Amino acid sequence: MESSNPEARWRDCYEQLAPKLLLYAKQWVASGADAEDVIQAAFVRFWRHQPNAGSEHYPLLYSAVKSCALDLLRSHERRNRRESDDRVEVARGDEPWFDLRIEQREQAETMQAALNHLSAAQREVVVLKVWAELTFAQIAQSLNESINTVASRYRYGIEALRRHLESTNYERV
Repeated sequence: MESSNPEARWRDCYEQLAPKLLLYAKQWVASGADAEDVIQAAFVRFWRHQPNAGSEHYPLLYSAVKSCALDLLRSHERRNRRESDDRVEVARGDEPWFDLRIEQREQAETMQAALNHLSAAQREVVVLKVWAELTFAQIAQSLNESINTVASRYRYGIEALRRHLESTNYERV
């Protein structure tokens, strides 16, 4: 049940989606802090353009997150070119995507490595489907792709994950 109070709706939306959006943002940016900045920027951008948005519009937040993340990456790249100093680098992929507990660390590292073997398009769809729990229709809307394209990327991505994880398990034995 959605609240009629815009501030309460915004707060409920943030509490519900922020952890999923954070995981999604970590695909694109170098650190957790950058991912949090991206999430905040995406929420501001979204609510400025859609102040009366309901839950049916929430998949568009994923588009806003991707857009903000790419904007941040371009900003980092421009700054690096301007400064043209070897000491300035944007590290990519150093920080884990998942919140790790000690007993889950190995599984999370294995999954992150498997996700990194996927193409960017497949990884994006798999993350949106599995962790963000969006439907194919919502993912298609968010990525501005056809449902068939999204479903194919998901199917091929899951199969690639399965193959990679099976080969990883054989290597450990």
